[in-house]
Amino acid sequence: MKNKKVSFVQMADPQFGMYSSVSKFSDADKAERRQRGINIEYTGPVLEGLAKETSLFTEAIETANKINPDFVVICGDMVHNSNSDEQFQELIRISRLLNEDIKLYWVAGNHDVGDKPTRAGLAQYKEQFGEYNYSFQEENCYFIVLNSSICYDPGSVPDEWDVLISFLEKELQIAASAQQSHKIIFMHHPLFLNDPNEGDNYFVIPSARRAKIIDLITEYDVSGVFTGHLHRNNYQKIGNTELVSTGPVGFPLGEDPSGIRHVQLDDNSLTHEYLGLTS
Repeated sequence: MKNKKVSFVQMADPQFGMYSSVSKFSDADKAERRQRGINIEYTGPVLEGLAKETSLFTEAIETANKINPDFVVICGDMVHNSNSDEQFQELIRISRLLNEDIKLYWVAGNHDVGDKPTRAGLAQYKEQFGEYNYSFQEENCYFIVLNSSICYDPGSVPDEWDVLISFLEKELQIAASAQQSHKIIFMHHPLFLNDPNEGDNYFVIPSARRAKIIDLITEYDVSGVFTGHLHRNNYQKIGNTELVSTGPVGFPLGEDPSGIRHVQLDDNSLTHEYLGLTS
């Protein structure tokens, strides 16, 4: 049997509106975010509008067109303010520049559905982007998309956590029974930053729900979990599973530039490369 390859581009955090918001931060705004571990350094001019995100996301889509992958997946925080029609419309306008034969998949982020999702927020997301827990196949690879904001804080929608974890287990069983070469999970929040037993913080899925997901990805030998949220790259491994947090298309919060990730899969390997954007 021919060793069929799958190629995809992962993006995260285009976050239309963040540059303008950050450019207006007061010292108090910065201090509040530092308490959550978010160190925002911005020394440029006060910005209005979406020009910076427009430039970066356009370059990201144009780069994806040149790579010509099987699909593009955007791992959350598509916009900074989920109630801004301007931010949403500009995101959609540019996303339509993707070659029509390249599939596009959306993943819910906390700026899209809230740090503590509500019924109304989840309904709005579905109306704009479609389902937030779903799966798809490409050749002999199985991909599972999860709304990790539900994992982060399901307090207002407690049944959604039960639905999500049941869905994940069922999908992993399907992939295992079909003997797929790779099982890949996409979500927004990383499971952890440095250690699976680390404490809870703003950036990661809390330990109790994290442990359940880790048990499943270990049991079913998931090849990789690709996330965003950090606005920088982070690479970890647990068992045979690569945990890859990809830097932002939009505003960076670390040493990594804005960028996208090109991932290639074949029967025996998973390789990936972060490509910086220049806009």
